[in-house]
Amino acid sequence: MARIAPRPGGRAGKATVLLAAALPALSLTACASGSGSAQADENTIVIGMDEDLSGGAAAYAGIVGDTIKDAVAQINDKGGIGGKKLKLVVKSDDNDATKAPTVVRQLISEGAQAIVMNSGGQSVLQVQTLLKQQKVPAIAPVNITPGIGDGPEGAYAYSLANPTEDFGKVYAQAFKQAGYKRLALLKDDSASIAGMEKALMTPIRDAGIEVVANETAPVDASDVTAQITKIKQARPDAMLVAALGGQMEVLVHNTAYQLIPDMDRFSLASIGNQPQLWKQAKPGALDGLVFVGSTTEENEQTVALKKFLTSKRGEDFEITAFDAQAYDAIGMLAKAIEKAGPEVDGEAINKGLEQVSGYPASFGQKGYTLSFKPGKHSGTDGLCGLILMQFENSEPGRQWPVYQPACG
Repeated sequence: MARIAPRPGGRAGKATVLLAAALPALSLTACASGSGSAQADENTIVIGMDEDLSGGAAAYAGIVGDTIKDAVAQINDKGGIGGKKLKLVVKSDDNDATKAPTVVRQLISEGAQAIVMNSGGQSVLQVQTLLKQQKVPAIAPVNITPGIGDGPEGAYAYSLANPTEDFGKVYAQAFKQAGYKRLALLKDDSASIAGMEKALMTPIRDAGIEVVANETAPVDASDVTAQITKIKQARPDAMLVAALGGQMEVLVHNTAYQLIPDMDRFSLASIGNQPQLWKQAKPGALDGLVFVGSTTEENEQTVALKKFLTSKRGEDFEITAFDAQAYDAIGMLAKAIEKAGPEVDGEAINKGLEQVSGYPASFGQKGYTLSFKPGKHSGTDGLCGLILMQFENSEPGRQWPVYQPACG
């Protein structure tokens, strides 16, 4: 059965917080196509997507990419937007920020009037100036790297997920509520994680929580025993994993479960939203892990998205925050294209995006919304886009009973 909500009841377990944003259901529809030449004409609007196909972000980019294609197909099946069909063109920068400008230029040269940035956060930052120069907007559905859409250079860049600073605020309150005073940090060596570490950890340190160990492991690590041993020796109250997910994070939790089985663990928006990895963990290694999956059956938009994607992928489909963010990115782009009027180009779509407000999100708590406006290119309308979830029986189970962010 496809499932989005935690099971009720149960006891508080060990923690591993994983944060991700899950997104709202989409009303429009579109037909997806792979990479290739797709110049726009009067009946076509080209959407480009820079998707990491082989780098460190590929573990989640594939999830995002599949839902982007389903959302585009849904819009086209309903007749498109103002009689225009969407054409999706896909290329990859392989999570190499230095390649991102070349990829985006290629997408624009093939007619892209808007871009989905589905790679690492540093790739998004690397193309902001180019987007402004070319007057083509881009949405990063799942990236939480600080600085996306900020300042004059971010005038054509947008993000949907709660930013890293919000993660830090939620962690700080969660750790205080749980009574933790000493924290260990284990992070991967990706540029994306390095770029967000300060924003993540500053609120935690400001809350008076001491970081007693700070260890790094390669994204392609085959052994993290040394790092986990050092963390064990530091005697923290809890451990925070900051990683892109994938095999590396499975390895971390397998090793921690073996060497420090009683340690409460927390993580970023990765493994809790990568169902293909859960069975690769050792039995019991993920149980008690807390993450922010940001999906709940109390949110009607999430329920509608689950129904749509299950119809496409079968009853065993597991919805994630990445699916929801991807779906809402296309939904908000569609609203912006509607507002752009008959003469659709990148500049008109950008102006339309800045008018999309109060969009019902497919992720977050009941009633959560997304909004853009001039000077606000982060879609989040508050901390309740985040929901702390807990693994039970090697899969996401219930909401973490110790703490949940408020919507105020």
